Amino acid sequence: MSEWFNRYVDEYQNVHIQDKVLGQGGQGVVFRTRDPDLAIKLVTDESGNPVTDDVLVERYSKRFKRVRLLPLPENLNISVPAALLQNKAGYVMQLLSEMVPFSHFWLDGQTAEKMGPDQIPAWLSAMPENEAKKIVHYCKTGGLRRRLHALYKCASLLARLHGNGMVYGDISPNNIFISEGMNDTSVWLIDADNIRFEILAGGSVVYTPKYGAPELVQGTDGGRPSSDCHAFAVVAFYLLSLIHPFVGKKVDGTDEGDWADEENDDGDIEDKAYAGLLPWVDDQNDDANSSDSGLPRSLLLTAKLTALFESTFGPGRTSPLLRPTIYHWPEALAQAADMTVTCPGCAMHYYYDFIHPETEAHHCPYCTTPRPQVLILESYRWKGSDTPLELPCWRYVREIPPGSELTVPRRVFDEFLMLDSDTAEVLISSGDEGILIKKSDHAKADVSVAADSHPQRGFQTVYSQMKIDRATPDVQFWMFSNMNSPRLVKCMISGSDK
Repeated sequence: MSEWFNRYVDEYQNVHIQDKVLGQGGQGVVFRTRDPDLAIKLVTDESGNPVTDDVLVERYSKRFKRVRLLPLPENLNISVPAALLQNKAGYVMQLLSEMVPFSHFWLDGQTAEKMGPDQIPAWLSAMPENEAKKIVHYCKTGGLRRRLHALYKCASLLARLHGNGMVYGDISPNNIFISEGMNDTSVWLIDADNIRFEILAGGSVVYTPKYGAPELVQGTDGGRPSSDCHAFAVVAFYLLSLIHPFVGKKVDGTDEGDWADEENDDGDIEDKAYAGLLPWVDDQNDDANSSDSGLPRSLLLTAKLTALFESTFGPGRTSPLLRPTIYHWPEALAQAADMTVTCPGCAMHYYYDFIHPETEAHHCPYCTTPRPQVLILESYRWKGSDTPLELPCWRYVREIPPGSELTVPRRVFDEFLMLDSDTAEVLISSGDEGILIKKSDHAKADVSVAADSHPQRGFQTVYSQMKIDRATPDVQFWMFSNMNSPRLVKCMISGSDK
């Protein structure tokens, strides 16, 4: 690396020393500095050298300054330019030290080389080693649940941005960051200099290859919210399934069609796929580019997520107006994440209601271990005692080993709101003697509890905490809350055979 990539001075005379490179692309390079909570975005030319031409530096500086003036919502997790660099096109931004790019969810070559055969579990022994390593890495980086929750957080950020009339412009795994710790799923967007108001026509557009919307790649339209929606959906599908939504048999060489068709096919087939000129791998109406690669979608996607992907990559591939807006994604992803359980045998995640076809019971689809004891919360909209209950509007399921304490989020007790749906309302712990229900320090809901074991007591208000006797391993009780939308919540602790 050249001498340019060492020491940088910003407009306030602060000196920054380069540290680890976080990502590199056609627009430039992003790297950490010796200050653990700061990073630098450096614009580079086609040769990978910093842009130092005075005219170009001034042009980029004006662009970065405009970003500072955008009416971004408060407390939006986007790293905006904090200070411009001197004599180079680039800027300093905040980026907390414990955050890593979404790209860490994919297995890279260096990590794969370090993974020995002894790290591949028995339930993956029949699979080719390179494919087995991908699944091991998938599990080690948080599995399905962490990916769904991270995507829900990312979609929420984009929804707030779109709601204020702005487009992000360059969604890719290198521009989305997540907390490194497994117990925290804070998500941030970087590369804020791409943010702008919707471009109806003309103007420059920026996208990362493989993630750009067809209309951007083909140059037929400017950057719109619908373009962001396509790029986000590509990241989401790729992240969950380990397969790009447009890299099917036409692209990966597994198509058994007429070789003459391929010979007469002008242009690079992979470029055509990324430009949206081929059907997507799970297209319901055209299997010309289908694929059986990646993780089984039936184990990853709920009905809502399947419909969102189909609408985005099916009709939305050629008609951007038919793509679902970003506002549909946060709730669907959060609902999916809330219905996953962790297998005690292999640590993979799957949906709690999965029934293994061989055992005809709630066993893990990967290693057939019985489902652990789980707490199932079914939330119903309460419209009065004279109105029959409809289907549950939300389900929250978590494994609940003895002695553990579970946090129940606000979205179980009220309408889904992106800003506070994760806020803890109730804490539930399970032991041999009973179930302990405690109000969270941040609780807003007035919660009442009734137990099937003591129907004569009716609903009792939880002021601080309440204990429910547990005579049998399986137990059922009810919670009622009256926030913006009253909820009756059915609570069940159940084993694998229930």
